[in-house]
Amino acid sequence: MNSHVEGKKKHLKYAILLCFCAFSVIANTELEPVPEPDTYRMENFRAPVPNTLDGANVIDSPQALKQFISERAPRLIDVYPAPNKPDNLADGTLWIEPTRETLPNALWLANVGHGIMPDSLIALLGENLVGSHPIVIFCEPNCWHSWNAAKRAIALGGQDVYWYRAGVKGWREAGFALESHTPIRP
Repeated sequence: MNSHVEGKKKHLKYAILLCFCAFSVIANTELEPVPEPDTYRMENFRAPVPNTLDGANVIDSPQALKQFISERAPRLIDVYPAPNKPDNLADGTLWIEPTRETLPNALWLANVGHGIMPDSLIALLGENLVGSHPIVIFCEPNCWHSWNAAKRAIALGGQDVYWYRAGVKGWREAGFALESHTPIRP
């Protein structure tokens, strides 16, 4: 019985140590915010992102986005990257567009979050900024594609641009419904 109590004490010590380490990581992350770069991010797209985006409004939680959707009916733009059909694909080879689980009614404009893009992708993003709806751009948490795309939307004249930082993962973890989409191509 004594060894059982000692074992529980040992597990409790490990649990306390683990919590302490987790709080230390969180505290250190909050002390060192990521600054907004002057230009688009060109590499290492899956990395901590700034908390802000000059010229855009930031939506931090899926609950806030859900409320925003019900109140303002924004255009939702998912910018998660996806492979393009290979140019050298042999005739007769079957190409199946990738699918992605994303927010209901979202447009999946794959690859419009790259730092350098062809004119066709820039035009595709620009075409989807027109109208009186607010624009909400997202991808995944800690994904520079969404930050880049929102920055580019502002540069293209987007007037009511929102950046949803938690992305599809945050939406899913909040228990909200998703839909399967294929990318919209230029």
